[in-house]
Amino acid sequence: MSILFYKRPEYVLRHNGPLAECSRKGGTPQDCSAAAIPPELSFENVICNKCLPPCSLQDFLDYLTYVTRDAENLQFYLWMVDYFQRFRNAPKSEKELSPPWKNGPSQSACRPNTQMPVKGSTPLVAKEIDMHSEDISNGSTWEGDQSEDYADDHSQTLNSVKFGMSPINPPVKHSHEKFAPQQWQVSPQNQPFRSEINRIVNHYIAPGSPRELNLSHNNRAIVLQALEHTTHPSALTLVKRMLDSTLRNQSHPNFVRWSICNGNKQWTVALRAFAIMNILIGFAIAIALTLSKYSRWWRIFAAFEWWFGTTNIIAASQGLCVLLHRMHTRQYHAWETKDYTNDDDEAMLKGLDINFINYESTKSKWPVKMEVFGPANDYGDEPWVDHYSRKAWWRKLFERRIPVQENGLKSIQNRMIRQAEAWALLITIPLTVAFVAIPKGNLYPS
Repeated sequence: MSILFYKRPEYVLRHNGPLAECSRKGGTPQDCSAAAIPPELSFENVICNKCLPPCSLQDFLDYLTYVTRDAENLQFYLWMVDYFQRFRNAPKSEKELSPPWKNGPSQSACRPNTQMPVKGSTPLVAKEIDMHSEDISNGSTWEGDQSEDYADDHSQTLNSVKFGMSPINPPVKHSHEKFAPQQWQVSPQNQPFRSEINRIVNHYIAPGSPRELNLSHNNRAIVLQALEHTTHPSALTLVKRMLDSTLRNQSHPNFVRWSICNGNKQWTVALRAFAIMNILIGFAIAIALTLSKYSRWWRIFAAFEWWFGTTNIIAASQGLCVLLHRMHTRQYHAWETKDYTNDDDEAMLKGLDINFINYESTKSKWPVKMEVFGPANDYGDEPWVDHYSRKAWWRKLFERRIPVQENGLKSIQNRMIRQAEAWALLITIPLTVAFVAIPKGNLYPS
């Protein structure tokens, strides 16, 4: 019976307002979606880039960039995980120059929008971080006793995708940073990573920054005050908890839910129309045979049309195409199409001042938006936008396909297809029995 009542990950409503701790029904993050999301698609696996397309880290970033438009959360989050690891591995003499931030704010000052907290929620209070447990495997607080093996493995994964920034290398200046606010600049003597922290503040935290995080006024002031005194990771605890809970409890389940759909909007509409047409054909066959002099058992052939049409319409209601699934493919998303004239380098460099471009950095495996100090997350000038808007409807309908490689996603789709087939069978059987039981009309043939 579980196959009949399986539900894909439920859509988690986005918090209306600045960043705050996000929670889902079920209590702990492990309990929230264990039945809907397989372990292969866990938040840790996606973040560590252990999942295959269309559930890889790059796909997650594309989803946050083009669908939900809050990619700065993941970009800053990835930098934080890497920064915490690098700070932990820094020489002890350097770390002593940046003591932990212990002057935590009052609980009332941390509440988003200075409103009363939701019943059962935990106020965000900056406190000292255990530097021996800095990894992402401990829920929303990151304060448990975790093994160092996982942290080392995670650090190697992050280094392999090259989103981190080494403090010994001079930063690459992009054109958009010329216009970024430069009002926040602190230079305590000899604090490790101070120049990087200053640049991070001007890029993510300061008002009007290129990738400004959606922080409340109070939370922004708290973080700026902490970073003004120290570069210790404890200064980022407030942002860290909010981003981890938001990405883990909202963005990740919504991303998995979105990834299940294997067809675009045009294909889904056409699929539903095709399914309804099959159901109507089934009724036409059943009614015609019922009114004829043929044996009533011929009416069973209408059941195939009913079952096929019902299966497809149930699957299409969840954005899943049975045909594409059987072929283990999905259609390209609009931003993945490459049938415009601009090549990849031109697409990445569009809108940037060539006088401030490090061309080697643009030829890496990941696009510019994966860089820590990349351009603002505004894709309006990307070449695919204008091209896709002028694309004919029928060309969007028959968009090219790409293989689905992630087995964890295939397992969800398999379960949803079996569920659609089971419900279609339960609907078709009584309908067929009812038509077979109707007496013959004997109207034709003569």
